[in-house]
Amino acid sequence: MYRIADATAHADFTVTIRWQHGPTSVVDFKPTIAKGGVCVVLGDGDFFVGRMHVGEDGDYLGWPEEIDFCADSLWYRTNPEDLKRDHPGAVAE
Repeated sequence: MYRIADATAHADFTVTIRWQHGPTSVVDFKPTIAKGGVCVVLGDGDFFVGRMHVGEDGDYLGWPEEIDFCADSLWYRTNPEDLKRDHPGAVAE
């Protein structure tokens, strides 16, 4: 299981994540926001940047309104080769 050490949200709707095991990833949330639904609120730049938080124990990245993204899913978005290794047959979003 991957864990987030810390994260910084940016005005371009990306988040830089430093992982507890050392590497850093940049996750682009623009495609998620474009899907609409409950994530449409993330399209407000002030909300996106100002309200993001790392969950207890680094197991998720979240915002108010119960918008949470599991650390594992965020790792696999930027490291699809690990998804193939850890979960053969799985498809990345």
